[in-house]
Amino acid sequence: MIENQPNELTLIYHSDKADDKKARAFIESVTNYSIKTLDLKKEALTETQLAEIAGKMDVKIKDLVDPSYQDRFQSKDSNTLTAVSDSDLLTILTQESILINTPIAIIGKRAYQYASAYDLLNKNMTTDGVASTVGANREERRNVF
Repeated sequence: MIENQPNELTLIYHSDKADDKKARAFIESVTNYSIKTLDLKKEALTETQLAEIAGKMDVKIKDLVDPSYQDRFQSKDSNTLTAVSDSDLLTILTQESILINTPIAIIGKRAYQYASAYDLLNKNMTTDGVASTVGANREERRNVF
């Protein structure tokens, strides 16, 4: 299981993906968290860990599939991604880690799809709460409250 304290951040990425490398570079520059990285090219996740990550992200297992790789699940007659059971999909994702929609950031007990640095910081701020808006601009106050 991937367990983090509130001040720990785990980045799950695949080093063959250019956007994942950029995310890793940003995450490693963050100083407010203890940083851990997991390169799926070098280390595999178990089916249990993938299911746990989907739970922390509050998404379905099929949402863990990278949209740019969904064509591997398509057939001429139907969308086979919806026909694959969660159990089979977890098995496929553990064997073909490039298919996992990365990067994924796990902060404390929550996991997020990393879209951008701003998106991650904004989600974390609104999830963990902000005690004060002193020094925040109008847009930041609107996004927080």
